[in-house]
Amino acid sequence: MTGFSTWFRSRIEMESSSTNESLRNLSRGPLFMVTTYQGYDINGYTFYRVAQDRKSTYQNNGVHIDAYESDNSTIKSAYYGQIEEIWELTYVDFKIPIFCCRWISGGKKNVMKDRYGFTMVDLNHVGYREEPFIIVAQVSQVFYVTDTINKERHVVLPGKRRIIGVQNVMDEEEFNQFDEIPPFGTFIIPKIHPSELTPYLRNDHTDRIRVRPNKHRKR
Repeated sequence: MTGFSTWFRSRIEMESSSTNESLRNLSRGPLFMVTTYQGYDINGYTFYRVAQDRKSTYQNNGVHIDAYESDNSTIKSAYYGQIEEIWELTYVDFKIPIFCCRWISGGKKNVMKDRYGFTMVDLNHVGYREEPFIIVAQVSQVFYVTDTINKERHVVLPGKRRIIGVQNVMDEEEFNQFDEIPPFGTFIIPKIHPSELTPYLRNDHTDRIRVRPNKHRKR
């Protein structure tokens, strides 16, 4: 929103007596110098920029967030993207890391569910160009696996968190690492089409195998 920072600072200054110190520091805005990173560790995830991932055999640039569709909406939608830039904004007494992302455009053709309940996305369709930034603490990590049938589509799989020490977790067994995005809907039971069944026994084969006995010669 144009002019929001100026309005926010003026509003805080008007109510300075009832405003805490952190909010006043936030209204003053960050420093003009921005720190950039190739990778960033937060909330048990390791994130990389797309350019950095191209130099590695690992994939750490995929992100997912659930957000409301509009200001007045009560319905959340899932958004998927890839990290292009990692910035860290420095305020007076704290720092805020943010991602500049390449978001996948919405719509059933670009974000869809297959018959097994897996989420499929088309990474070639980019949207939400006017809103590329997201606070890092709000996102979770995902991986994009190329569909073997349609190379233009990718299957979305959740990333696994290193959760010891995150959210005061002490026992990994008591924490669900995949609670953000289940790999497929729990209400969908995968079904195998008859044409996909692999026959393992033939019942139309009547030929017999004949074994000729060995004949011993007399000495």
